[in-house]
Amino acid sequence: MSDTVKARTNGADLDTVRDDIDTLRKDLARLMEHVKSGALHNIAGQVEDMSDEARRLYNRALTEGERGADALARQVEERPLMTLLIAFGLGFIGGRMVLR
Repeated sequence: MSDTVKARTNGADLDTVRDDIDTLRKDLARLMEHVKSGALHNIAGQVEDMSDEARRLYNRALTEGERGADALARQVEERPLMTLLIAFGLGFIGGRMVLR
């Protein structure tokens, strides 16, 4: 294979990987929004039965959870490849631990 053909093939492969990562980032952002909105709607009806202290604790935990989800979404948008590699590494380690 000539160097020109190899360079074109590598460039096309890199473009494909970039497109896939961009699509993954967008899908993950939509998933995070869906999970966040679905969880809020499902739990909101149960809050009415809680005491004031429990309601305050619930609201604080909800706020922290939303911040965490937003931070995670930002991290994925800023560094999609790094996030994907970390997720793969954690999954690999977790899988190896389960097999033992």
